[in-house]
Amino acid sequence: MRLKSRTLRHCLRSSAVILLALSLGGCLPKSKAWTHPEQPDPRKEDMLFVEDSKFCEDKIGAQPQGDARETALADCLKRLGWKSKDRD
Repeated sequence: MRLKSRTLRHCLRSSAVILLALSLGGCLPKSKAWTHPEQPDPRKEDMLFVEDSKFCEDKIGAQPQGDARETALADCLKRLGWKSKDRD
């Protein structure tokens, strides 16, 4: 009975730690390398980035690969008004 009690407490503590980590994960800032100067709301900016990234991925297609793909993706995002946090 004592082993069961310890195991249950351990499971409850582990669950509490996991839930705390997940809840705090939503409070941390997103780390994307792009910003959209016309979208001041960070949450709307995040949603717009997902949409625009998908649009660009679809437009680029399966080719090119590697650095050429990153360059094509960056060019597409820039045409949609995104600015690189590192370079621009």
